[in-house]
Amino acid sequence: MPTTMTSRERFLAACRREPLDAPPAWVMRQAGRYLPEYRAVRAGREFLEMVHDSAVAAEVTLQPLRRFDMDAAVIFSDILVPPAAMGVDVRFLEGEGPVLAPTIRSASDVDKLNDFDPWRATRFLADAIGLVRKDLGPAKAIIGFCGAPWTVASYMIEGGSSRNFDATKRLLYDDPALFARLCTRIVDNSIPYLEMQIEAGADVVQVFDSWGGAVSAATYREHLLPHVSRLVAGARARGVPVILYVNGATQLLEVMADSGADVLGLDWRVDPADAIARVGARCALQGNLDPGVLFASPAVVTREVNRTLDAFAAQKGYIFNLGSGILPTVPVASMEAVFAAVRARRR
Repeated sequence: MPTTMTSRERFLAACRREPLDAPPAWVMRQAGRYLPEYRAVRAGREFLEMVHDSAVAAEVTLQPLRRFDMDAAVIFSDILVPPAAMGVDVRFLEGEGPVLAPTIRSASDVDKLNDFDPWRATRFLADAIGLVRKDLGPAKAIIGFCGAPWTVASYMIEGGSSRNFDATKRLLYDDPALFARLCTRIVDNSIPYLEMQIEAGADVVQVFDSWGGAVSAATYREHLLPHVSRLVAGARARGVPVILYVNGATQLLEVMADSGADVLGLDWRVDPADAIARVGARCALQGNLDPGVLFASPAVVTREVNRTLDAFAAQKGYIFNLGSGILPTVPVASMEAVFAAVRARRR
């Protein structure tokens, strides 16, 4: 087993289920509102303004690594950047979240979408990755990402976040061929978008299916897995590992493993032993500390981090993470406790 690894080596070895000195660690949404330095940069700026400003996006990406010495930087962006490049008006309203218009409800709506050249329409993201790599050097991993077909399609159909996905499921079940056309357009544009991030310097890419748990395993397998698998294969063809994260995925583990992803990101509802037994021999695993634990005292946070690390100790290929994105009101002291516990394992 290696005795000394850089963060980048550790992260890539975990993705490929190779021997490790210790599990690598990062946190979804690690660049964000829980950090006072992020709030200082955000003051007076719109969210998408920050995403489109490569220097600002790079600075925000780097902030948590300066504090916590994480193994990987996840580039500061959003899964709705591709829909905006496809011609959908995307706005983030304070206190409401994303609003998209016009909504996609018909064949003509799908036909009106643009296919975009990522180096032209989203060059700001590639430039941000380049700036992050220049700052970090070769020792840290960089994670690029995009949204999964179901999650991106649901935003485009609903016009924003949804609790029940009424319009999305109506389209899926009433007109599965049209729903498939929309997913095809999303994947057609997402593959070169990920390729651009890889060419710019991303070592790993993650596919976020934030709302994937809203469908049954049978529905996911029939209607969504072919699109997810094509997206995963498109990224893996560029020689980088792919992480597939599905929120609410207890019923979907075997389907996720069939996607061809190198790593499955697990939410906090998934029992580690169950995940290892069901799919752990096929791929690496990532997760899955309940983000709500970070509201407890540092001593409790330390205990629960160690409990999570112990639960996955038998897994060949494991990356520590939360089971969802870090919440904006989490105390900084909790994140300090998380990474102190992770680093203690390496000693």
